[in-house]
Amino acid sequence: MTTEMQQLFAVLDGMRAGVLKKVAGLSEDDARRSTVDSGTNLAGLVQHLTFVESLWFEEVVGGGKAKGRRSMQVDPSVSLGTLRAGYKAACETSDRIAAAIGDPDAPVTRNGKTHNLRWALLSVIGETSRHAGHADIIREQIDGQTGR
Repeated sequence: MTTEMQQLFAVLDGMRAGVLKKVAGLSEDDARRSTVDSGTNLAGLVQHLTFVESLWFEEVVGGGKAKGRRSMQVDPSVSLGTLRAGYKAACETSDRIAAAIGDPDAPVTRNGKTHNLRWALLSVIGETSRHAGHADIIREQIDGQTGR
């Protein structure tokens, strides 16, 4: 993997870890509790980011089919532990797919337009960062925990 790819993944891994930290130690009820008018909650953010990883790496980069649910509405039967494990697994799969390609200039296609692996990585970094910020605010509203 190139130095550039290592740097991009270091940033992404920091955002991923921040998301997981925000759901650590929460009860099932608190993970599903929304503190904002949109109904967004921490469990839903984890579910959505699992889909984001799969969409970009398994489908866009890898040419397969995305797995999971795009929705932030989590089925009540799905535990926070299951969501965390699914997110970690999706991230590991993403890492393997990108590492196998290795070249940030390798072409990837989305919606009929050709881009490169770097673009896909930056897209996931952007999406993950945005939702990590949401998670930070929601967690602070739940129990006052702040920081990364």
